[in-house]
Amino acid sequence: MWENETLLKYTPRYVVDTRSRHRTMVPEEEYKNGHILTSETVTALAKEGVKVNLGAHGQLQGLGAHWELWMLQQGGLSNHEALKAATINGAEYIGAAAEIGSLEKGKLADLIIMDKNPLEDIKNSNSVIYTMVNGRLYDINTMNEIGNYDKKRTKFYFELDGYNQGVPVNMNTNSFLTPRCSCHE
Repeated sequence: MWENETLLKYTPRYVVDTRSRHRTMVPEEEYKNGHILTSETVTALAKEGVKVNLGAHGQLQGLGAHWELWMLQQGGLSNHEALKAATINGAEYIGAAAEIGSLEKGKLADLIIMDKNPLEDIKNSNSVIYTMVNGRLYDINTMNEIGNYDKKRTKFYFELDGYNQGVPVNMNTNSFLTPRCSCHE
């Protein structure tokens, strides 16, 4: 995530740094007993007929949804099954499948457009190039509204003249992470 260009374009560096942890190397069995065991259990439940829904918590401006989608696939769900967990299954669960969750005439138009196929590789879910909210289309590279309207976005608060993050070290490094070797502490 520290190198995700889209995230860093629309989220200040200090937010990314303070809301994420740098991964430490742990033994492989800790991954197996963590999210992989969870995703394998979800797959076993799905094979027994339990309907699986994606349930990310909005970590880092939407990345959590991609991570959970990828986790579902790691546990054995097919790419198609994982994508259904992220779309129609949740809509059915909350009783809104007539309005959302799939592409059909008359449904609300909140969707993403990708330039790579997540059915081929689930991590292609992160190849979003356009997003549509309430029928209004936005270009991910600029977040300008396109399509029916041509409207440039306004500046984010962190793009305004005179904005700084309020901590002197941030003005030099643009980060809350102090650039130094930990061996000198």
